[in-house]
Amino acid sequence: MQAIVWWSVPLVAFVPAIVWVSIANRPRPPVDPHDSVAEHERFREAMGRQTDSRPRDARPRGAEGDDPPVSPPGSGTRPA
Repeated sequence: MQAIVWWSVPLVAFVPAIVWVSIANRPRPPVDPHDSVAEHERFREAMGRQTDSRPRDARPRGAEGDDPPVSPPGSGTRPA
């Protein structure tokens, strides 16, 4: 009985794996070149945007988002 329970786990996992492989490898319809180029342009535009006009190093000290000071490794002290 234990062997049946032991072997049922991989067999049960095998069925969804076969379903996933059959769905993932189905033939795709051809892509319209106009749509593909438009999607690429949207991607390039989104990647070109910046969320902050200043780089991280240009922010004044104590500004929001600054990391707390860190002690050097091996010093055994905690920052104040």
